[in-house]
Amino acid sequence: MAEARSQTSGGRPISAVPYLPGLDGVRALAVIAVILYHAGVSWMPGGFLGVEVFFAISGYLITLLLLAEHERTGRISIRQFYGRRARRLLPALIALLIAVATLYSMLPFLRQSLARQRGALFWGLFYGSNWFQIARHQSYFDANSRPPLLRHLWSLAVEEQFYIVWPVLMVVIIKLFRQRLPQIGMAFAVLALFSALLTAILYDPANPNRAYLGTDTRAAGLLFGAAMAMVWRPYALARGPLKDRGRLMSLIGLGGIAILVLAMTRFHDVTYTPEGIRGYDALYYGGFLLVDLATMMVIASTTHLKSMFGRRVLGMRPLAWLGTRSYGLYLWHWPVFQLTRPGKVDDGGDINWTWWRIMVMRLVITFVLTELSYRLIETPIRKRRVKAWLRGFFGERTPQMIFRRRRWGVGLAVASVMSLFVGISVATAHDSPTDIERSLAAGKAVVDGLGELTTTATVTAASVKTVSPPATVARTTPGETAPPTTVPATTTTVPPTTVAKFPILAIGDSVMLGAAPVLRQSGAWVDAVIGRQLATGLEVLKEYAALDSIGDVVVIHLGNNGPGSQEVYDQFMEVLKNTKLVIFMTCKVPKPWQEANNGFIFNMQKYPNVKLIDWNGLSQTQDGIFYSDGTHLREPGQQLYAQYIADTIKKWT
Repeated sequence: MAEARSQTSGGRPISAVPYLPGLDGVRALAVIAVILYHAGVSWMPGGFLGVEVFFAISGYLITLLLLAEHERTGRISIRQFYGRRARRLLPALIALLIAVATLYSMLPFLRQSLARQRGALFWGLFYGSNWFQIARHQSYFDANSRPPLLRHLWSLAVEEQFYIVWPVLMVVIIKLFRQRLPQIGMAFAVLALFSALLTAILYDPANPNRAYLGTDTRAAGLLFGAAMAMVWRPYALARGPLKDRGRLMSLIGLGGIAILVLAMTRFHDVTYTPEGIRGYDALYYGGFLLVDLATMMVIASTTHLKSMFGRRVLGMRPLAWLGTRSYGLYLWHWPVFQLTRPGKVDDGGDINWTWWRIMVMRLVITFVLTELSYRLIETPIRKRRVKAWLRGFFGERTPQMIFRRRRWGVGLAVASVMSLFVGISVATAHDSPTDIERSLAAGKAVVDGLGELTTTATVTAASVKTVSPPATVARTTPGETAPPTTVPATTTTVPPTTVAKFPILAIGDSVMLGAAPVLRQSGAWVDAVIGRQLATGLEVLKEYAALDSIGDVVVIHLGNNGPGSQEVYDQFMEVLKNTKLVIFMTCKVPKPWQEANNGFIFNMQKYPNVKLIDWNGLSQTQDGIFYSDGTHLREPGQQLYAQYIADTIKKWT
């Protein structure tokens, strides 16, 4: 933020906005926390709260600037305000959108989802990303496969929606209540508390997306910052009763930082339970409010002109330098991180290096892009240097300048062709299913599940005929539904409340669903559903038991979608204690719960009728069997998956 000099009126300094390096330092710490969170650093599970810190600082500074402008000039120019915001925010955002659109158009592994990014590109440009993601039911916390490269723009949308409304509201407030600003500040604080209350009311633990992304539910930080600006202005403090309380303000700032560190190292985005992924309750029932109040403490310290902690510690040059680039760092780090995921492709990664090497590479790329954007795009436009540069560029006729103009001409020609290609690609892209979606659709075509059984009084003999598992599994063309093996179907009438026993019953989630066409060729009845949790699978098994449809062999592959517990896994065996053969398969999913769940599954070998297929270990003996998420199965993976099951059944029956 450019420094604004204090001015005088009648010999007294009036409200102005000095350069506050401490606030830049706080922004630096906030963006570092966000970057560490997105890097998956385990000791920073609440790093996403850095965004809430940004909200509070933005609300404070914008309101302070508007008040200072009114005291300097006697008015607030809404046109100039929007012009400053556009020059500050739009250039880097447009550069990011162009870069992301180009990547989606040119990289084969991104191009198949290009059509789905049209809305994200459009609403990203017009600052509506948060409501677009809510309308599309896109969870901010969903980490399956590669997240969209523009997901992080939701927070910029919240801020910009505030910027659109706020100057108009401030013009009205100053005109009507100029002598009662402290009371107006109290009113803003009440509105902030109402926003926090609305967050708690709208919070749905099973789907926290609305409460997390909504402008109304995330306005508390912005409103608290605005409320503070009404009563806490730097030069006013310098002549008020707190002017010599620098030590107290340093302690308050230190306490605020301690609370923020505690929140970012203790709070989580979501919690994982055997019933599914749930929101982190403490966050929505006061957690954001705690972060806002702690940020107010830090702002109080950094804006007091005699606070050593606020101005000397948080205002250190390296932190202040980083803070001035926090906007660019936030914009560029997310797509860089999502295109450089650690690990092998079969483990859901992009680069098979050590975490530290990848992290260094990510930071280097992010800082280079940020600095190029800051120096070549943001600063020249914000400081209105473009017109002067154009006059010099086209005015001089020296040989060196003529040569420079030719190089720029070639560059512009290449950029124009690229822009045309990207524009046509985005406009004409078709919304086709991804490879994973096609695979799962093929599985759904052959899977009926429990619902089909309980709605009919007849089943086919082919559905229940015992088939010896083959030594090798026949291959099918990807996307082609495999014909059922067994004898021609004949209809057998059974009582409406019962179904025939299934010699091989397989219960799983989307991993098993992808292999369903091949499993059905082996004679298995497959009940697999996308996103199935461990506890839900247990309930499905109990329903099969109630229908007396469990035969000699049951295959269980669950635990890919969230953490389980030994207790829940053991409950499967309460149902299957008399089953001849129960096969449990370990999880292969690049998620934090993989290791724990597999430990529970290995413990199931304590039951005499249980055999284990270590899918996690066995699947890593071959390459190219997983899609890019490191979990779902390509056609060779489907064959291998079914083969291990068939071989295990053949060996133990």
